[in-house]
Amino acid sequence: MPKPECEEALDRLFEYIDHELPEEEIHRIGEHLKECPPCEAEHKINEKIKRLVNRTGHDVAPEDLRDRILMTIRAARPDVGGN
Repeated sequence: MPKPECEEALDRLFEYIDHELPEEEIHRIGEHLKECPPCEAEHKINEKIKRLVNRTGHDVAPEDLRDRILMTIRAARPDVGGN
């Protein structure tokens, strides 16, 4: 079972990458990523995915797409609150 800090960092990773969190949370998650190799690895993977997606085009996705994707990821990853 992951630590609560890992759960929070992974749950908020996309918001962290997009700088959509308050500065205090960005700092807290950033510090956690520096100290936790598994979470930092997940962070690097997600940053790479974001860069690749940004290169493919600039079509606007439906507003609920992000929520559906996150729900699917969480369901597939039991260590982040899924099944």
